[in-house]
Amino acid sequence: MKESLAYILSFLSFMTFNVIGQSQQHSSSARLSAIEYIEEGNAYLQYGDWEKALFSYTNAIQADVTYAEAYMKRGRLYERTTHTQEALQDYSMAIQLNPYIDIYYDERARVRMLSFDYYGALNDVNKAIDLNANNEDYLQHKVDGYISIGKYEKAIEELDSLILENAYESYNFQRMALINVLNDNLPRAEEMIFKAYELGDSSYLTVDIHGLIELKYGNYQSAVDLFDLAILKDSSQYVSFYNRGIARRYLGEFDKALSDISKAISMNNQQHTIFFKRALIKKEKGDFEGAISDYNSAINLNPNYTEAIYNRSFTYKVLGDYTSAEIDMDKLIDLPDDRPEYWNMKGNLVVLHGDVRFSLECYDRAISYDVNYAEAYYNRGIAY
Repeated sequence: MKESLAYILSFLSFMTFNVIGQSQQHSSSARLSAIEYIEEGNAYLQYGDWEKALFSYTNAIQADVTYAEAYMKRGRLYERTTHTQEALQDYSMAIQLNPYIDIYYDERARVRMLSFDYYGALNDVNKAIDLNANNEDYLQHKVDGYISIGKYEKAIEELDSLILENAYESYNFQRMALINVLNDNLPRAEEMIFKAYELGDSSYLTVDIHGLIELKYGNYQSAVDLFDLAILKDSSQYVSFYNRGIARRYLGEFDKALSDISKAISMNNQQHTIFFKRALIKKEKGDFEGAISDYNSAINLNPNYTEAIYNRSFTYKVLGDYTSAEIDMDKLIDLPDDRPEYWNMKGNLVVLHGDVRFSLECYDRAISYDVNYAEAYYNRGIAY
């Protein structure tokens, strides 16, 4: 069903935006017709027929192109089928038609998070709060937004305000634990997660964050056990499969790790980091072609993912595809954040083309960025 659903998406988008471009005289009958199509789509959705639901929601839009709720309905279905950009377009149209509904901004914020537009997501959450300042969910999403962009102090400030309103909310301890994990303050993270346990919270997220703490400590088997428990509590969360895969990789259980990461990708194929981690595992197992494929997926999702570009270049080099390896490396050395490993790799590649003199310039450049970069000194010595 997914294949045929994907096939009709572009056709439906084309049909919809052509209809939007036409000047139409809307009446109450058009709105009633759109509502009927939405109810029809809801019924199809209830029975799991996503294709027919998609047609119904599109028909609702065609019946009344000014009906914001129709775009929201279709946007949610696009989001469920991981068609993130189409969902974003529909949510944006709904907001354009009715900019005074707070939940519209909150839902678009969620999709922007999936698209790594963290600042855009935070802006949407702030607009939702402006429209409905008493919705605690929005305040919590604001905290999550600050965590996503690395503004941990701002996240803590927002958490403090939430704590004043509800001192026994385990959410606060979960987020404080997560912030401290990201700041490598593991004792404080551990303290916070046990406070959540003391409140009787043993939800998947609390257990999963506890697993992250054990993972950071290097207690890999304990981490796996906790991720097992998190998955048992809620098997619909891809992040626990991903985290367990990382822990199993450290244990040297590469096949199990690969299975977990692949499961996470089947549940959410919009996260570039997951493809990158699976590529690393495939490379370690000697599946270089498979690694290239996953690096490609990661880079397609995030064209500025330098770590994936660098590792893809290295893998091309191992495969003997020096031209592709050098194309990747040229992309990296053109970036403003010059790193010594880029120039060292560039030197290694041009040596393979027989341009030893230029390789010396590359190694010189690498050493200029890190005077203690032993590998560049060694390679320059070989070149001399």
